[in-house]
Amino acid sequence: MKIATGLTVPLQRRPMLELVTLAAPTVAQMTSYTLMQFADRLMLARVGDLEAAASGTAGIVFFAVLSFGFGVLILVNALASQVLGRGNLSAAGQFMWQGLWFGIVLGLLPLMTFPFAQQIFQAMGHEAHMASLEGDYFRIVCLGGAVKLAQTAMSSFLLGLHRPGIVLVGAIGGAVANLFFNWLLIYGNWGFPALGVAGAAWGTNAAVTIELIVMGAYVFRPIFASRFNTYDFRLRLNRMRMLLKIGVPSGCQFINDVLAWAIFMNVILGKLGTAALSANSFAFTFMSLCFMPAAGVGAAVTALVGRYIGMGRSDLAERRAHLGFVACAIYMTIAGIILYVFRYQLIGLFTHDEQIKQIGGQLLLFIALYQLFDAMFLIYMGALRGAGDTLVPAIVQGILIWTIVVGGGSLFVYFAPGLGVKGPWSLTLVFGICLGFYLMGRFHRGNWKKIRLHGEPIPSAELLPISI
Repeated sequence: MKIATGLTVPLQRRPMLELVTLAAPTVAQMTSYTLMQFADRLMLARVGDLEAAASGTAGIVFFAVLSFGFGVLILVNALASQVLGRGNLSAAGQFMWQGLWFGIVLGLLPLMTFPFAQQIFQAMGHEAHMASLEGDYFRIVCLGGAVKLAQTAMSSFLLGLHRPGIVLVGAIGGAVANLFFNWLLIYGNWGFPALGVAGAAWGTNAAVTIELIVMGAYVFRPIFASRFNTYDFRLRLNRMRMLLKIGVPSGCQFINDVLAWAIFMNVILGKLGTAALSANSFAFTFMSLCFMPAAGVGAAVTALVGRYIGMGRSDLAERRAHLGFVACAIYMTIAGIILYVFRYQLIGLFTHDEQIKQIGGQLLLFIALYQLFDAMFLIYMGALRGAGDTLVPAIVQGILIWTIVVGGGSLFVYFAPGLGVKGPWSLTLVFGICLGFYLMGRFHRGNWKKIRLHGEPIPSAELLPISI
């Protein structure tokens, strides 16, 4: 979304306009993959409850497998935004390519699990038929792992350069493609085979590929490439080391988070029976729909904090982070109210089974209460990433999630199974409260202002020529 091209833009324009201009397309992009997963489950619900639930649980496991890569590659955003703030535009393309090479190589590793996909879900205690469906979905989406990580690197690069518009176009194209290919391959329209769960997985792969193609067509245009050096595809060890230095802690935080949630959903709650497993899969769909737009605001805050730090204006970086939290908290609170009021109707979109609807309604109550603390986590974690402060937050989050969510949840299921899903989910709420307030406090203390990713900041200026 081009707001200015080669113009001198005042350093301090309307803060909310600045945030919304960057965040709105970013929210759409961050939401696109979740919407694909939502569409998969909703369209598969016409095939059967187990098929819809299987795509959800298998999707979470696939996300867990790639989560380390996601955590590393979102830091391309911070690095690109900081070099934008410093005016070193040629370095931006170099960071993009380090992210692409890292993503492509890491994205091929899930193919090693291909022969064992069904056994992975059986080892989690899932019944044979559901494990078979999950294995089918998981194997196919693993084929697109390298494409998904490359798409993450490129979108992070564009967000760091404050060009969310093309990311939005790619997200819309991917979402439309996902619906189209799902319609063809889940139900067998236009003479295509009715593949069910496997068709949904192929639709997701096709959609992610289209997103990457759309963004690539923009990034490799000659005029853009000459300005931001996007033809410089060489492996540069100094750039790669910088990406890994701040990206590996973020990647560890991601894999800790996603893997712990995957174990919580598939193993811990799986011990409470297939009805609880299905209800949690459906409820988590709505949690993701609330989470991903907020994550988009967090990504926008990362870009803004990074750019203002690069310009030597940590004061403005701090203000943008707090503004992002206020906006995100309002949205998440409204989302929580909607989840609570319409909890049974929302679960009813996926199933007519009354037991699943009742359990799902209980889960959405906890998820509704979780929303405000999720806003704290997303915004202040995003702000700390923009500054390059990733190691300590990753350690703290890892300790909290494995002790409270996984450890505590396991104890509830073992010693108090009569509480059902309420026992383990009460601890997820405790986890969210502790983590949210910790990250808010860490950002307020301001030690992130001392971090220098690219050496000393450039002198403060009231005007800076930028193209957004």
